[in-house]
Amino acid sequence: MSEELKIKNKIEIEPKGSYFKVDDEGYIINPTSAEKVQEEWRLAIDDVVKAYQEAYGDKLKAVYVRGSVAKGEAIENVSDMDTFAYVDLPKEEIDTKWEKASVAKLKEKYPFVEGFELGAFPLSDTETREDQIFLLQSLCVFGEPFEVQKRKAGKDMLFHFPMTEKRMFNFKEKLNKVESDEKIKSACTWMMKNILRTGFELTMERSQKYTRDLYLCYKGFSDYYPEYESQMRMVLDLALNPVTNKDEITKTLEAIIPWMITECQRVDVTETK
Repeated sequence: MSEELKIKNKIEIEPKGSYFKVDDEGYIINPTSAEKVQEEWRLAIDDVVKAYQEAYGDKLKAVYVRGSVAKGEAIENVSDMDTFAYVDLPKEEIDTKWEKASVAKLKEKYPFVEGFELGAFPLSDTETREDQIFLLQSLCVFGEPFEVQKRKAGKDMLFHFPMTEKRMFNFKEKLNKVESDEKIKSACTWMMKNILRTGFELTMERSQKYTRDLYLCYKGFSDYYPEYESQMRMVLDLALNPVTNKDEITKTLEAIIPWMITECQRVDVTETK
């Protein structure tokens, strides 16, 4: 692809997104609903559910969609479809070999979807802290929804923050392992999204707001850490416009990761269950 075409196809940074609404007691309200899902994305969801059904049969108990698709805010050629399922099987018996081929078929049929994320987990995982946070912001599209503990913005919603040092260390290892342009760009997007959301989690206890939307993560972080605004803006740009140049990715990571690890250790936020 020529440089001119790359510039033409560049996704510009725009002030988009929303914070999760809360009820009268300050508890986060799940922003997803079946009625909000845009029509063209519903067919893709149906095919995702069929893929899970073909893989797990009657062991499949529930399928969820989260993110912009579930909130009715999906953008063609930008938004991915993040899904996960729960099956009545022990973890070691859950077959995942089918996922790669299914993703390829789904991407071919629905090219406007940036990517498909599939994953199946044992029923016991629904009780973990991490999955409870996921369930609070996800839409059940198959089966019966699981009970979800109420949470407030702030330390109750920390997900990336507690694992910051481990995640950041793994970024470079992941980047070194991938070779194809497609996989490098996918890794770039994944890394930058993680950094944006970790940065926002640094501010949640102070702002009492919650979002996963990338622009608002960047904006919320920059409001509290204006001295790192330019570095986080570069992270946002690479999340929207991933590159294949490993040196560029590494340079962006090194400009903020060491500071972020130190800051996460410094900020006094106690993890809760």
